[in-house]
Amino acid sequence: MSKFARVDGQNVVEIITIADDQSIGDLFHPDFAATCFACGDNVAVGWSYTGKKFSAPKPAPITTADLLTYAAARRFVIETGGIILNSMPVMTDRESQSLITGAHSYVQANPEITVRFKTAAGFIELTATQMTAIANAVGAHVQACFAAEGEVCSQIDTGTIKTMAEIDAFAWPSNGAASS
Repeated sequence: MSKFARVDGQNVVEIITIADDQSIGDLFHPDFAATCFACGDNVAVGWSYTGKKFSAPKPAPITTADLLTYAAARRFVIETGGIILNSMPVMTDRESQSLITGAHSYVQANPEITVRFKTAAGFIELTATQMTAIANAVGAHVQACFAAEGEVCSQIDTGTIKTMAEIDAFAWPSNGAASS
């Protein structure tokens, strides 16, 4: 199989593959065939062609706004990824945060009662003390995530962090074991 890049201006706009025993000029109108150039398997739509050489597109430079957006997304994934509290997985997605906050407020107003929660392992009953420990652990986790994002953003603003890999390498809060 032979591969051809159809070029408009200097931009590769289409890739055409034909059998080795065929000619691009025999398959297409001469005006169209004149815009097709033999190319390697790696050439793709979006590349450029100077008349002599194909070139891959250069990636757009990463902006401060790109880094700040990536940092916020990284924080969100960690924030909502859950924690382990005394060997018990605790979900920290936004809905779970809301339910935990509501249950914590409820037991603060009614400390003698227990609340029921559905977990992956089934239903559990929690005392006011246990519910408070969970709420505090989730709150601490969420706040640690936002504090980490704030520090990452400060380092982006000062130029200390310049890449997404550096954002990933930052010492984000662990989703691992927390204890009360």
